[in-house]
Amino acid sequence: MVNVSGARPHVLRVAAVVALVLTVFLFFDPVGFAPSSAVGAVKKLATPSTTHAVTHLVLFEFKKDVDAAKVSEMCAKMVALKEACVSPNSNHPYIQSIAGGRDISIEALQHGATHAFVVQFSNTDDRNYYVDHDPAHQAFKKEVGPLVEKVTVLDFANGSF
Repeated sequence: MVNVSGARPHVLRVAAVVALVLTVFLFFDPVGFAPSSAVGAVKKLATPSTTHAVTHLVLFEFKKDVDAAKVSEMCAKMVALKEACVSPNSNHPYIQSIAGGRDISIEALQHGATHAFVVQFSNTDDRNYYVDHDPAHQAFKKEVGPLVEKVTVLDFANGSF
């Protein structure tokens, strides 16, 4: 720790003002002083935004009377959404990744879920488009709907606790 007992009061006031001004420029950049990359990094730390990665977890409980071939077909179609879901702005796929499979847990805590899928999005805007508007996803939901007893979905912003 620095001993400031002998420092002159005006030196301490000047140091406090300089620290305050630097803090204002670092966090708010009122005159475009900081490079945009520095401002972007600080804003990412300071405020949540639509640029956070989103994990979309989907659990299916397929009905008991659905044959295994149909379940496999639906699972393959779910995974194929990675390429089938295309951004209306870029005409390119926007899902970062999809992974999934049949439950193999030994904990008996599935509550009926038989299959799980993890879908990764770059941001909430992509996730929102997928959930509410994407034609390929909407068609898949209509097709799989009659085959499932229950669907559980949980979304989270990666690193937000």
